[in-house]
Amino acid sequence: MTTAKPEVFTRKASGLVRVMSPYSAFIYNILTMGLIFPWTYLWAPGALPGGKLFWGIILAMVLEIPLAYAYVWLATAMPRTGGDYVFQSRVFGGAFGFTSLMSGFVIWILQWEALSGWLMACVGLAPLFIGLGATLNAPVLSAIGVWCASSWGVIIISIANAALAFWLLISGFKNYVKFQYIMWYGILVSFVTMLIVFFVASPAEFPARIDAFAKAAFGSTSFYQTAIDATKAAGVNLTPAFSLLSTFLIAPIAWTSLQWATYSVEQNGEIKNARSFKAQTFVLVGSLIITGILLAVLGVGFERAIGTEFLYTAGAGYWLRLPEATFSGAFLWPNLIAIAIAASPIVVILISFGYILNSFQIVCNCMIGMTRVMVAMSLDRLLPEWFSKVHERWHTPVNAHWAYFLGAIPVILVYNLWPAWGALTLGVTFACGYVFVFSSLAAALLPYRAKEIYEASPGAQYKLGKIPWVTILGGLGFVLGGAMVLMFMFFAPLGLTSRLAYTVVFGIVIISALWYYLAKRAQKARGIDVDFAFKEIPPE
Repeated sequence: MTTAKPEVFTRKASGLVRVMSPYSAFIYNILTMGLIFPWTYLWAPGALPGGKLFWGIILAMVLEIPLAYAYVWLATAMPRTGGDYVFQSRVFGGAFGFTSLMSGFVIWILQWEALSGWLMACVGLAPLFIGLGATLNAPVLSAIGVWCASSWGVIIISIANAALAFWLLISGFKNYVKFQYIMWYGILVSFVTMLIVFFVASPAEFPARIDAFAKAAFGSTSFYQTAIDATKAAGVNLTPAFSLLSTFLIAPIAWTSLQWATYSVEQNGEIKNARSFKAQTFVLVGSLIITGILLAVLGVGFERAIGTEFLYTAGAGYWLRLPEATFSGAFLWPNLIAIAIAASPIVVILISFGYILNSFQIVCNCMIGMTRVMVAMSLDRLLPEWFSKVHERWHTPVNAHWAYFLGAIPVILVYNLWPAWGALTLGVTFACGYVFVFSSLAAALLPYRAKEIYEASPGAQYKLGKIPWVTILGGLGFVLGGAMVLMFMFFAPLGLTSRLAYTVVFGIVIISALWYYLAKRAQKARGIDVDFAFKEIPPE
């Protein structure tokens, strides 16, 4: 059968509208990076003794800057819904773009929906109730906090968290944008409160304060010394010498947060002035630098307040799962430590409110970004047209939201009920990481593989001699980001080294590639050659 050029896309307009300002997108990226969530503060001390949190985080930020800048060229050249999928499919072709985004983002970010529920339960609600129970002398509240961190507590809270986000997002993206300001300022209050607690507190008083908190919350005595002794007995050196290598290796851990600095490009078709080079630099690079600096400062405050010995003790509780170095199974995250130091119900509420809001924002960003990628895939005829249907009044892809919400539920159940799945948690960092890295390579090759698109973009004027700056920065971002991704694959303390992990991660890549070829074949049987779509920018 001869294939003729059809209408390239399923329709002439996406149906989405630009309701997010550059400032809102800037906020969105900061919240997506998890301003108050990074695992770095416990993971790094547990896995990499002798490393310095501040410099490891700063290094990760600096290494991410070329990649973030590369995205500025991509975002302004192709300011459309679907972001990374559009970038890669227009530079490398549909087979590569679809396989990369379906495997690395659409499927794996379902894991982030489960993780966001875990964050809501274990890092948001559990510290809230444990803290209120201790400061108000109400053991029943502490018991509720412990339940929140249990398997079924996390499952119920995770599904409720996702359902609430689903309801907000299908009501219209503009409603999310409005609510995001509440989340933003609530999270800033939480962050500033923690900084004040950490930098005002006396390190000499910390042992007595955490003992008093543990006794009030759980009736335990000598918590501080018991945790220290158990950590030493596990063979952990609580006063390791400075290690330059460990400091460098903290960077990939911090990168698990900072790699999301460019995530707003997925809804690029809903951001105002998305073609502005200045605006996208502010959104993508500015959010990265601000977040990196704030995370590094929080790390300094955290270690200052509790001392180096207890920093490694808290890290052992997370990394080695030492029960004596946790609050009845709850890890000693910075927010829980700040709550224990302050011993004030007002501080408990101020800090916990921010963590709860950021947990909710994370499940929102999972749905926002991935439904937009699915819309773009559907417009290119690689997913059924049903996925790209946009509600006429709410201007939101309701069908795609339904699909992603329902798809998250089995992942939430497996994540919390099958212990072996925990070993795959870092698969999301590896998989999402290669998406960002491949997009950086797409930026480097943009002037050569999508010449017309590049030459029509506002970034085409920036060159070093005859070499486009986007090629220099994109290539550098590809190398540096690629090094981060490969560390997760080959370096044991970063976790993704089991046979199960390799099987699942690469199995998903194979499934995604087969999905593309079956979809392309189905369209060809209808007389449609989907390759035509990848030669044009999708409709606005």
